[in-house]
Amino acid sequence: MVNFYFFIGTKAQIIKCIPLINKIKNIKHFNPIVVSSGQHKSIVDSAIETSLIEVERINLYKNNKDITRYFQGIKWIFSFIKNYLIFQTKLNDENNENFCIVHGDTISTLLGAYWGKRNKLKLIHLESGLTSNKWFVPFPEEIVRRFVAQKSDILICFDENSKKRLENKYKEKHIFMASDNTVIETLDVNNLVTDSKKVTITLHRTENIVNKKRFSKFLQLINVIGTTYNATWFLHEPTKNYLNKHKLEIPNNISVSSLRNHEDFLEELKSSYLVITDGGSIQEECFYLGKNAIIWRGVTERPEALNKNMMISDYDNDKILNFIKNLDNSVSYSKTTSSPSDEIVDYLRAKFKI
Repeated sequence: MVNFYFFIGTKAQIIKCIPLINKIKNIKHFNPIVVSSGQHKSIVDSAIETSLIEVERINLYKNNKDITRYFQGIKWIFSFIKNYLIFQTKLNDENNENFCIVHGDTISTLLGAYWGKRNKLKLIHLESGLTSNKWFVPFPEEIVRRFVAQKSDILICFDENSKKRLENKYKEKHIFMASDNTVIETLDVNNLVTDSKKVTITLHRTENIVNKKRFSKFLQLINVIGTTYNATWFLHEPTKNYLNKHKLEIPNNISVSSLRNHEDFLEELKSSYLVITDGGSIQEECFYLGKNAIIWRGVTERPEALNKNMMISDYDNDKILNFIKNLDNSVSYSKTTSSPSDEIVDYLRAKFKI
């Protein structure tokens, strides 16, 4: 039996890994195990239950709530390091053919990489090779991605630029490029019906929340947009905490909603005319769904996931409003028939004779 330990901390990680978990689960001598870091525990648990996956789970942090405040985050990181990277006994798994799979660029990705190495597992980094070409933008994601790629044995990417970047820097590592990001396996692009007045908004990145000037400009932007469109802001807990702490008011013409499970949120995206977000995964989903989108960032690690109806805002409201005014809705994306998860599993089986 070959065990695949999926080290998961966030909603995006579990969503993008579910297709691969399902593929691995359907192979007789493969056993997927979800290792929860506790970062977004309730969200991850909900995503697994919604997807109807029956999979073995290991919970490393005994919390009932998601980590949504900075003090909670610091406590969680130090607790994890103490319990699982320094003092606690290692995973009871002597099979040297087993794997630890980490995804993306979160703090959980970094902790998972060290956890996997400490337990002598072959480390696979999914969505490797993306970069903003700036060490501290976004922070800490860019640094996390570089360190994890360096520690990993197998680097799996989804675009040619990432592949070339990895091949130039890590000649000694196993590098594989799948035809698409696994997120495409969670999307249905058929029969999309768009509400020409509907706008969906999200904002959660630390560099956008704690920057008062940037946050103020964001509120000004959505206030203007709310005069023309029916806009709904799906609030992440850290964003809500920041608004409450600084007694900032959301414009009256903006509806507010708590976060939805992934399937429900996808329905919101599908019916939206415009999406405003700073999320990398949502950027990818908008690209695959052919949606108009404003990416509230100065730079993206995913330039391949942009089309002419998507823009990097550079935090310039005048530029954004002009872009919206001149939108051309001719862009669409036809879903590929390929399965990135199948490709990844086939690669691992052939490469490691498993």
